[in-house]
Amino acid sequence: MAEDKRKSQEKITEYDALYQQFYGEENSGQLVDQAAAEILKKQSEALREQAELLDLAEDMIMVLDMRHRILFWNQGAEEKYGWSREEVLGKNIHSLLKTRFPKSLEEIEEHLVIRGRWEGELAQTQRDGSPVLVESRWALRRNDQEKPLAILEINNDITQRKYAEALLQRTLEELEARVQERTADLKKVNAELEIKTRNLEELNTALTVLLKKREDDKNELEEKVLSNVKSMVLPYVDKLKMTALDATQANYMSIMESHLNEVISSFLMKLTSTSLNLTPREIQVASLIKDGKTTKEIAELMNVCSGAVALHRNHIRKKLGLNKKKTNLRTHLLSLP
Repeated sequence: MAEDKRKSQEKITEYDALYQQFYGEENSGQLVDQAAAEILKKQSEALREQAELLDLAEDMIMVLDMRHRILFWNQGAEEKYGWSREEVLGKNIHSLLKTRFPKSLEEIEEHLVIRGRWEGELAQTQRDGSPVLVESRWALRRNDQEKPLAILEINNDITQRKYAEALLQRTLEELEARVQERTADLKKVNAELEIKTRNLEELNTALTVLLKKREDDKNELEEKVLSNVKSMVLPYVDKLKMTALDATQANYMSIMESHLNEVISSFLMKLTSTSLNLTPREIQVASLIKDGKTTKEIAELMNVCSGAVALHRNHIRKKLGLNKKKTNLRTHLLSLP
């Protein structure tokens, strides 16, 4: 109990001294009457109550003279910075805390005198050497003649918040870098795929052209062989069959005719595979028509009269569905797949 009473008395003495530092210069050398003394006493008590309330705040609250010497140092400042009130009174706060300002102290003081307030972030150092970043708010106290008397400084520790913000910013930057890197990789892969795709398309086009040329050459060769066999070989085979042949010769003739028919079977299969029901003779006529032979030429090659060829032509047109159309028979035969 005695110790608590002593500490309480020390606080009262300290707050009284603080009050005198605020107002003592203005009252020095002047006699005050009892009424004035009573007013000063009430103001002193009010100041002590306000100072006790400041001790309850978690923020660091300091009162400085115009040379930034410490006049008041609350409990929050003691806990955060590590110095007791007794150790710091009268010392320059910025020398003590090694304060680093966002701009020169002269500029801040000029702003404070003109505006009456200043806010900003300060980097300071605790007693154990640990850095601390604070959000600082300064308010200027003036006398009745508007002369600056003291500065109320309230600091809020934002070290953890700034650390979290920096960590978040660094994380966002790393993510952005990864996204950009991934985007660049994807663009590179897409570019490579586009090149490969173009190459494949060009290769496919070239192959298509080559295959078409090969197919055209094959068809052309087939047509040429078919035409030559039909125009240069088969007519004479038919004429030989009309002559007197012994059994051996007739057998050879049959074998030769069979082989020749196999050679020219490609086009003949096209005619027979479309369910046209063409007779062998009609197929032979259709094949010669396709080769551009006239009715007279066909009659001579087949050793028949022109009327017989005309009759076969009519039957072919009817079976191809052309009997009532003006479509040229040879053109139609050439168009067959």
